[in-house]
Amino acid sequence: MRNALLRRAVFAGGVAALALTALPSVSATADPVPMVEVFTDDPYANVTAPDYKLSYALKEAEARALAKPDQYAQPYVQSGALYIPVTSQDVVSEASQPVSLPPELTPPDDGSGDPAGVPDPVDKDAVPVSEPTAAATRSASAEQKQAAALAEATSAGAKLATQSAQAASPAVTNPWIVYPKVRVVAHSITQLNAFKDEVLTLGADVLPGAAQLLTSTIQPERDRVLLESTLASDELRAALAARYGADAMAIRLVSDPGEVQPSSGRWDDGHVGGFYGGAHIDTSVGGCTDGFSWYSGSTRYMLTAGHCTTLGGSVWTSAEYLGNVAEDTFANGSGTVYINGQSTYHGDLSLIKITGSYYGAPRIYVGGKTSKTSRPVSAMWSRRADYGDQYCTGGAMAGELCGWKVNALRINFKWSDGRITKNMIRGRKQGQCIIKGDSGGPVYTVTSAGNVVAKGIQSGKGGGGSDNWGGALDPCIDTFTDIWEAYYGFPGFLSTT
Repeated sequence: MRNALLRRAVFAGGVAALALTALPSVSATADPVPMVEVFTDDPYANVTAPDYKLSYALKEAEARALAKPDQYAQPYVQSGALYIPVTSQDVVSEASQPVSLPPELTPPDDGSGDPAGVPDPVDKDAVPVSEPTAAATRSASAEQKQAAALAEATSAGAKLATQSAQAASPAVTNPWIVYPKVRVVAHSITQLNAFKDEVLTLGADVLPGAAQLLTSTIQPERDRVLLESTLASDELRAALAARYGADAMAIRLVSDPGEVQPSSGRWDDGHVGGFYGGAHIDTSVGGCTDGFSWYSGSTRYMLTAGHCTTLGGSVWTSAEYLGNVAEDTFANGSGTVYINGQSTYHGDLSLIKITGSYYGAPRIYVGGKTSKTSRPVSAMWSRRADYGDQYCTGGAMAGELCGWKVNALRINFKWSDGRITKNMIRGRKQGQCIIKGDSGGPVYTVTSAGNVVAKGIQSGKGGGGSDNWGGALDPCIDTFTDIWEAYYGFPGFLSTT
């Protein structure tokens, strides 16, 4: 009889509270309701970015995994080793194949997030006026040839690496071969991406406490989706476990960072000498900042954030008309969307087609919000962002801010108005924060020669208190779109010197 009463107390989604005084001699207990894990520590707070060899190997592993996303999970680097998790025994042998590094591979000059001790920037009036036409085209051609050569070397090297691996003991270390560690896990890339994209769109009728969910990203070393939330109630944890499985989700409990919002010069930028990145722009949506110069063939563009614009809409600097929006990865009513028939989300980007014969120069403004000084853009980062990367941001309102450090990859953000940006990078720092009007600005590092290496396009901000600026010890949040999303999502190339 008592067991029957207990069984009646169990209902879908949870366990009813029992009046224990009515059952004083109950010896049986109901099975606990499955719940997802909850914790508070940042698992990536002290992570160091992988070296260039592991970064190259990770890129190759990701290409291998994305070719079979239902049988592979997300590759990752941890403790100096490359891991390739899989969901099927059928691909274990394939995944275990070593990654051969091209013999000409050298450490890239991706710059640093500390521009101290490098040559000073120069005033725009001191830069010779010359349109980047033939030089830019040659640069792109060289990049394409280099990529083809690396691909060919990798293919030949992989064959040699396989032969070497079969002939030699795994204990023998070859600095030009990376031997991945393969794990069989439960959740594929396809499945975890579907979970990550859906969970922030659900309402309280499905997930009690859904309004407190802030972000979602994949935690590959735990084969699960990691959520950040200001609430971790038993009801929310149980509902997540019931929908996705207790091992497929986890919650990191965080304090409220304040309103997470777009961070919507410098000023009076004009076409003489080319439009520069980091300048104030106005659109039908409001004031923002432009990012980097871009081109495809003879057509000239500027990059900015998608939430700053509307597709087909006009864009001005404070001095003159800039152009109209040709491509946009962001729908203003909902957030990140697929573009051009692609099946990958490309963050928060907009491609502005520059009017007439005007063009964008391969330079960005640096320094304060009223600065006229600039640095040349010499390259794109050699890889996608990774945990521990340091960088700078440039905005028309806050100016140049350095000391940021990446602490989340491929993360989805739910803004305070409900829109969701997908496949983003997040960084943190202390001190002055990005403020409204900096959206669309360049994210970058600076080489020892004083050149800029493009890392991304600024999107959102958080923290800084009521004044938005932030004191010396205030935490700041920055979200940006990796520059490689523009490379794969839009036609053309970054303009470089």
